[in-house]
This record gives sequence, structure tokens and C-alpha cells, in this order.
Amino acid sequence: MNQTASTPVIPAAWEIRARLQSFAGSAEPVECLEVPLAGDKQSAAADFAGARWAVSCTLRPAADRPDAVDGMLTCRVTAGAAAAVNAALELVLPDWDAAHFLMLPAAAYNGNRFAARFQKYPPIATDVADLGPAPATMITDVPRLELDPHTPSGLHLSTGDETTPCITFFAPAGGYACILLTDQGGVYGNHGVRVCEDGDRRRAVLAIEAPCVRARLYTMLNSNTASWDRGARLETGAEIVIRFRLFRFPAADVQALYDRFAEVRQDLTGPVSLRHSLPFSAAWAIQEAKYNEHNWNPAGYYAVGVRKDWDAGDNKYQDWQVGWVGGGMATLPLLFQGTTESRARALRTLDWLFSVGTGPAGIPYGVFHAGRPFSDHFRQVDSTRWVMVRRLGDVLYFACKQFDLLRKQDPGWVPPPVWEKGVRALADGLVGVFAKYGQLGQFLDWDTWEIVVGGSTAGAMVPGGLALAGAWFREPRYSDAAARLARHFSERDVVAGVTTGGPGEILQGPDSESAFALLESLVVLYETTGDRAWLTPAEAMARQCLTWCASYDYQFPAESWFGRLGMCAAGSVWANVQNKHSAPGICTLSGDSLLKLWRATGCNLYLEQLRQTAHNLPQYLSRADRPVGEAAHMPPGFMCERVNFSDWEGVGGIGGNLFGSCWCEVSMLLTAVEVPGIYVQPDVRRIEVFDHVDVVALAPVAGRMRLRITNPTAFEARVKLLAESSRQARECPLGQNALWAAPVVVVPAGQTVEWVV
Repeated sequence: MNQTASTPVIPAAWEIRARLQSFAGSAEPVECLEVPLAGDKQSAAADFAGARWAVSCTLRPAADRPDAVDGMLTCRVTAGAAAAVNAALELVLPDWDAAHFLMLPAAAYNGNRFAARFQKYPPIATDVADLGPAPATMITDVPRLELDPHTPSGLHLSTGDETTPCITFFAPAGGYACILLTDQGGVYGNHGVRVCEDGDRRRAVLAIEAPCVRARLYTMLNSNTASWDRGARLETGAEIVIRFRLFRFPAADVQALYDRFAEVRQDLTGPVSLRHSLPFSAAWAIQEAKYNEHNWNPAGYYAVGVRKDWDAGDNKYQDWQVGWVGGGMATLPLLFQGTTESRARALRTLDWLFSVGTGPAGIPYGVFHAGRPFSDHFRQVDSTRWVMVRRLGDVLYFACKQFDLLRKQDPGWVPPPVWEKGVRALADGLVGVFAKYGQLGQFLDWDTWEIVVGGSTAGAMVPGGLALAGAWFREPRYSDAAARLARHFSERDVVAGVTTGGPGEILQGPDSESAFALLESLVVLYETTGDRAWLTPAEAMARQCLTWCASYDYQFPAESWFGRLGMCAAGSVWANVQNKHSAPGICTLSGDSLLKLWRATGCNLYLEQLRQTAHNLPQYLSRADRPVGEAAHMPPGFMCERVNFSDWEGVGGIGGNLFGSCWCEVSMLLTAVEVPGIYVQPDVRRIEVFDHVDVVALAPVAGRMRLRITNPTAFEARVKLLAESSRQARECPLGQNALWAAPVVVVPAGQTVEWVV
């Protein structure tokens, strides 16, 4: 392909070609034709699959990106008809290496080139080799590049398996990185993305195809499922068009790939829409009522699921789970702005957690039901005493946040002795584990504090919890351990570009939960120490987190439930590489760390991500006037984790969700108390809106900023407003519970009010 001096993106050694494939009633190609598109052969004619084809590819410099070229592959049938075909743009790279870091956002990190274990759901470490402090990173049977150099290796996915339709990689030996962007799909459905390595791993083919036809595809814990993909029928005059943008740029490390990706990921898909639907305060009111009606266990705590689910079939996982999915975390927003009943129940929950819910060694039980604790080992719940490290980090972090809140609400408040004893024991134990092993591991024995499964980034929230504990108790030992742990994760996981093992039922696959937890901890380290050096790994982690967030409004099938509801998918957050669904929000966080990081750095990428995630979160909440749920409408206040782009649960699962009450309700509750509805810097007249209102700046009054706030929704909006100077934003950390004293602007449904800041 001809390139001018202004488009040096594609090396001369790389081959560009089109590939036509035909299928006969299956997803296995029966015939293929490669059409070179190099040198002067930017177009070609070919006979294939009963039709005459005109194939052309155009390249031009990207007008707004000096390190990119824009391309268009067009495969048009000029005569005849092709019954079941697809077409692909292929880049053939002769300088590939097994050390290349392949990143398909939300689908593959370092190509998922880890040791695979073949289990049914829920998977758990069982092999002797996988137990103890130092196992190899293990994943389930997900799409991945192979460790064995003698095994055929490749990944073949739909764009619905990614948060951004693309293929990206970093080449360490070459000192460069590439990003190949495309569209979700076209008239024939989603595009496919394909990476195939030669047997010696010295050559690879990167491909974008239309329509997506995978020979084998992924369903839960099975990457070898028979494919339901089929080729398209093209009559005379029909064409397949694949639009793409290719970046190639110098890169010293994998973070350079993440940094550039964060900046360009929306180049082809464009800006997202943020439609007003339900104010944060209205979502809060619906959820608080639901929690008191459905989640209260008379044993003395708010359960993570609803009564009918924890009673039915003895479903212990719908009763009490500490951390992870919300146990002992939902209490923070209920204490923040709940009714008298909600606050009393939240306090009782914390009493229960630090007494009945905690074992003799000071470790909270992960699961509790029908009067007894259960192990986090899914296969041997009676004979093991496993607890997830991730849970312990969540308990420590949120307990300290609630201490801070209760002190803000009552300056004379002191924690009950059992609470203080529980938090100190937890902090001491985690400090001891790190001192003994040089890591926190993934699972501990709840009686001995021994690591039973090591490795992973499961303890990513622990540094944040220890930092808050150090500040609360004025205990330097906790603060020092927090800093050492944060450096450990930064030097091992952030630099490697992969965080793993946050959820308890994915073995140690790459996941978003450990990524966002580590971001939270790094921001807390910056805020508690005032040391801006923590902002460097925090920004790196934030940009890695962005790869887990849907960067565009996925077009759901029009007939699907989400298609009919007009769901805006941008800002939803993918779970992990195993459970291939996006989710309404960040598990189980509000994302206010992104706001705090933006204040300190001024980088708008973080602000925009928080806006998209927070603003679009309420649309997934089922309510009386707009029930959500396909097979059975969910009651008001219920929110399910499924935002399915991928067909991992079947073609019919795209644009639908399961019936159920889930952890994302906690994310919504936290958003209502931690993310300001309106943020203002009066000195520079900056206004940022997260809630479901429109805001316009009017002429100042006596030098004070005046706002016109309009609520276009059918619900009253009680909007929290955070105002500060631009200097305060740069220099003064927000800390915890920053909105406790924030003014609330009441805007009736469909009305407008004015507010002087």
C-alpha cells in the first residue's frame, strides 16, 4: 500500500490484504481467498463464492492524529450472488513475538497468556500446585493465547466482547505500540476481531472481519463452544465495508499503550449520549425503601440479597457476604442519609459484623447463613476455612470510612469497643500477613491468617484501608504498611499492566474490580500523605481502569429488552475476562476516586469517565413506572449486574439481563452520597454536572455565581452541590465523605430554580 512521508505508520514489511471466506451451513470456512493490497494494488477484482468482487482499500493520514492512518476496506459484489460469506481486513506482522503484550479491552490482557484450569462454575483452586503462597497465575478456560509454543494460538472474538472495538498491542523489543480501532459493526451485525499467531510465534495476523464468524466461541468457562455465527448473503450491488484507524507510535513500556488508548479510544465511535432519566435522589429513595422491605434480615443485618432468594433453596450467597458484593458497605450510604430506621439498622449491621460475623482470630467470615459461617471455598464449604483477601480489604476500608462519617455527624462520637477491636485486629492481621509473606495472597485461612492461595491483586483495597486506619488511630505502623503495600502493587501489577483475582469466582483472571480497588487505594495514599508522587501510579492505574469501561453506546438489537428501553451503555463497567458482561457501575464503588484524581491532575479523561458511569447508572434501576427485566419484571429498587454486549449467554442474552437483586445497587447508593450532582469552581466559572439536571450559568449576583438548574425528569431532584476554587481543587484533597455538609438544591419535577453559589 502506498504511503507518503506523512503516513509512516505502517512499516513496509507489514502486509495488508483482504480475506474473503465462504461457509456452508456452519461457521467453518469451506473456501477462502486472500487478496493482496500492497504497493500499487489498492484495488483488485476477484471471482469468489459464485460472485464477481471488487475489493479496494484506501489509506490516508488521520487529520487529527499524526501517529495514525485512516482506512476503509470495501468488498463489493459486482455480479452474481454470494450465499454465506464474510470479508476481513488483515494485517500480517512478520516481527511478532510471544513477548508482545496483547490487550483487547475487557477481553484479554497480555493475551490472557496464563495457565488455564478447566472447571465448572464456580471455579476454585483445587490442584496442589495452585495452593500455597506462590502459585502460577491461573485462569479458567477463557479465550486466550497459549503458553505452550507448540500449540496453535489465537483469539477470535466479536466486538461485543470488548468495551471498545479494537486490537492493541505493545512490542517490547521493537519499542512501539499499535492500536487498531474499528466500529461495532455494520449492516450484517457485529464485526469480528481476530489475532492468530504462527506456530513459532514469530508472525501474527491481526484481522477485523464483517460479519463476525467465529469457528468456535466462548460460553461460561468453555472457549470451545460450537458457533452459531453464520456468513452473510450478498446480492449484486451489496458490499461489506470495514472502517478502521491504525496507530503506531513509540512506546517504552506497556503503560504507554494504556496512556494512548485512553486518549484515542473514542476516535471512531465518537462522543456518547447522556440522557436524563432518574435523578440520584429519586434512585436513592426507591432503593432505600427496597432495602428495608427486602434486604433486612431479622438476625440483625442488611443482607446482600433479598429474603425470597436467601430462603429459597438455602441460597447462602444471597444472605450475608461481607465486602465484595456489599455486606458492611451498603451501611455507609444508609448512615449518610437514611431514615431513622435505616440508620438504626445500619448500626445494628456493624454491631453484628464485628461480633457474630467475625471469627476468633479477628477475620470477618466471608459468608454467613442460617446461624453459621461458610468458607469461600466453593467445593468444600464444610472442611475449609477460606476467606477472600478482597473481602478483608473492603471491610477495613469501609469501616474506616464509616468511622469518619459518624465523627462528622457527631464530633463526640467514638466507636463502640467491639468495633474498634475488630478494625484493629483486622489491620494488625493484614500487616502481619504482608510482613510474613511479602504479599497478601488471594485466600487466607480464617483461623490462622495463613495464605492458602497466594498471588493476584486481590488485596488491592488493603492499602487504602490501612492508610485510613493509620490516620484514624494515629498509628504510623498502619500508614507505613499501607505505603509499602501500595508500592508492592505498583511495582508488580501496575507496571505489568495486569491486575487479577478481585472476584472470588474467576480463579485469577484479569478483572476490573482489582483495578478500580487499586486506583482507590492509590488515591487514598495521595490524600492521606499529601505526597504527589502517588499520583503517578494512580494515573497509570486510572488509564488501565478505562479499558474496562464501555467507551461508546453499544447498539443493542432493536427487539432486545435494552434496545426497547433505549439503554445508553457507555460508562458501564466490564466485570472480568471470564464473566463476559458489562455491569451498570463499578463493583462496589462510586468511582469518586476519579473525581479526586481529576482535581489533583486536571486530566479530563477521569472526569468524563465518572460522568458517564455515574449519570448512566440510574437507568438500570427497575422502578414502578419503568420496570426492567425481560422474562419477569424486577420489583422497584432491583438492579441486575448484566449489561450484555457479548453473546456468552446465548444470542438471546444480548441486550437483556437476568432477574435479580445485585451488588450494583450498592454502587448506586454510594453514587448518591459520594458523587456531587453539580460541581462548580466559581472563580473560573467552571460547571460540571453528573446528576440528571441541566445547569446554565447566569450573570453573577454581588460577585457570586448564579446558576439556573432545570430538572427535565418526572421526579423531584435533590441535588448535592460541591463548590470550591480552582486552587482548592488542585491543592486540597477531598478526603472521605466530602459531601456530608454539601448544600442540597431541591428542583421539583419538570421545573427550574435559580441558585446562588
